[in-house]
Amino acid sequence: MSLSGIMSSALSALQTNTEALRVTSNNIANLNTTGYARRVVNEQTQSYGGQLGGVDIATVERVIDQYLGKETLSATGTSSQYDTQASMYGQLNGILGAPGDDTALTTQLTDVSTALGQAVLAPTDSATQLGALSSFQSLATQISSLAGQIQGLRSQADQQIASAASQANTLIKQIYQLNAQARQDTISGNTDSATFDQRDQAVASLAAIVGIRTQTQPDGSINVTTDDGTSLVGTTYGQLSYSGGSATGGTYPPIMLTNIDPSTGKTVGNAQALDSHIGSGQIRGLLDMRDKDLADASEQLGELARSTAAAYNAQHNANTAFPPPATLDGRDTGLLSSDALNFTGKTTIAVTDSSGNLVSRVDVDFDAGTMSVDGAAPASFGATVGGFTSALNSALGSNGTASFTDGQLSISATGGNGVAIADDATTPASRGGSGFSQFFGLNDLFRTATPSILSTGLSAGDAGGFAAGGEIDLALKGPDGAIVKQAQVPVTSSMTIGDVIGALNAQMGGTVSFALNADGSLSETPANPANDLTVTSDSTARGGTGMSFSALFGLGDQQAANFATGFTVNPSIVSSPQTLAFAQLDIDSTTVAGDSVVGHGDSSGALALQNVGNNAQNFMAAGGFSARSGTLGDYAASIYQDIALASQTATSNQTAQDDRLQEAQSRQSSVSGVSLDEELTNMQTYQQAYSASARVLTVVQQLYTTLLQIQ
Repeated sequence: MSLSGIMSSALSALQTNTEALRVTSNNIANLNTTGYARRVVNEQTQSYGGQLGGVDIATVERVIDQYLGKETLSATGTSSQYDTQASMYGQLNGILGAPGDDTALTTQLTDVSTALGQAVLAPTDSATQLGALSSFQSLATQISSLAGQIQGLRSQADQQIASAASQANTLIKQIYQLNAQARQDTISGNTDSATFDQRDQAVASLAAIVGIRTQTQPDGSINVTTDDGTSLVGTTYGQLSYSGGSATGGTYPPIMLTNIDPSTGKTVGNAQALDSHIGSGQIRGLLDMRDKDLADASEQLGELARSTAAAYNAQHNANTAFPPPATLDGRDTGLLSSDALNFTGKTTIAVTDSSGNLVSRVDVDFDAGTMSVDGAAPASFGATVGGFTSALNSALGSNGTASFTDGQLSISATGGNGVAIADDATTPASRGGSGFSQFFGLNDLFRTATPSILSTGLSAGDAGGFAAGGEIDLALKGPDGAIVKQAQVPVTSSMTIGDVIGALNAQMGGTVSFALNADGSLSETPANPANDLTVTSDSTARGGTGMSFSALFGLGDQQAANFATGFTVNPSIVSSPQTLAFAQLDIDSTTVAGDSVVGHGDSSGALALQNVGNNAQNFMAAGGFSARSGTLGDYAASIYQDIALASQTATSNQTAQDDRLQEAQSRQSSVSGVSLDEELTNMQTYQQAYSASARVLTVVQQLYTTLLQIQ
């Protein structure tokens, strides 16, 4: 080899090792830089005319492992999903408290039973009455407060979804822009450009928000899709649209995805709902909590409220206070005066003086359609609610009044007397399974925002009575959040109850089947039990009651949650604790005016109320719970157990996925991360190679000098 060839080889070695030292220095400088992938120098020999001519750098490559990269992205999404769920479950558990805490629902129910036990010993003592009232109010306040707090968590999750969607948009656009730079770098051979690190970091951040997959293209760009293949970054880029907002009928609007043409900034194609396409990530965790887990907790709490109201109200309506109250004001039943009465059995409305002695009695035989005043000959009354009320008002005469306005029945006594009601022991009055006073809510202990009695006693042939122009809007959601079916059902004034139900069935097209039961309750059966039905809006109003069809029949899953909202003790009892019904009307066919029918020390009503806590109740299916039977305390404990189990599952998943992510990141770091020892070894090697190349140049210079000195 000539001296010029030796010199050329040495110079190429100097240049190559200089570049290698630069790469090594950059690696060391980025030792702690997040997302930095170390670079390696690939060298190659130079040749000229088949002769070796030195060394050159073939490529400078980022060291990455495609499999570990995909595993890290997947683990990032699932880890973020369960981190989010575990965090929200922590807040939910904090709101509920642990069983045994003073504020726990199970404790509140026990406190009610304890207070009623004191009332049994002294039913007319103001202290025990106030103690019982306080326990009732504490229970009601806790239920309604929990309902509001759970809804607050749902709203919080919704706001976080809106914020996460905005962050995702920023990252998606950033990845698209970095793709453009990556293409240019790939064309120019600059495969170790910082652009690739920046893009990987943006992809990792996006994976924590929305579970994604990536596919590297030959031109250096990457395509980004959701877990199920919905495109987010490709030739166009996706844009998520969600501003958040209050739930309509318990249902939140979907996150919409549109594709943007970057050259024009305009949308391409139609927008699509993204919720069901998100398989992991923060947004998936938030969606699951908002639309499923927290919604289930709301429905379960609502069913507890409904059953609590139904159980205690049934007994409180069978009881009376001492002395009986002057007026019994019922709840809004949603019934019209023209509705068929549809009661069976017998009941007695008694007017008593302040000492509990009978003043007058009205015995009602609904089967015969007659009523008798103080044992006189029975007289017929009309078969409608209005006809019955008019006849009762006449039968009370100067001793009292009865009225039915906007769905509410009211019975009052005059002259400082009181009113007490008792269904017949043998053939009790019943409409849809509820007693006379219970159905109208004349002596309710608890009040719910919507009727707790869903057995309306209405039949298919009864007039709907709904104002013209009303509409029921329904949405059926699958377990993944996708809308399975939507329907708008217009309701006209001429439609019967059966017509409305028929229209619901027609519009839902078999995805949900509705049927009116014999007791006037409405059953809804989804073709897929995993789907949830929600009433997104209902503008129907039944006559002057203002009661919507969905509220009257408890239509849709959200109605279950509504029972807990505004759950309160009857305001008339709050203002007059002495009207707590701790006694019972003692009357039979032989009782006449002047006889004592309510005793001063009678605690039979308080004892019966205390027993409510020990009696099995029938609970409807709600929030993932199947229909079941048990005590109120058992059901409350089941709520805690269900949430505790779900919370434990979320925490276990969080731990498993966090460990998975750490392992994937550790393995990825072992491949792509910078090892200081390795880089220092490389630096020493390149420095020695540089020094050797420089020494060769020195020797060549000396040879040239020697040759020039030869004469």
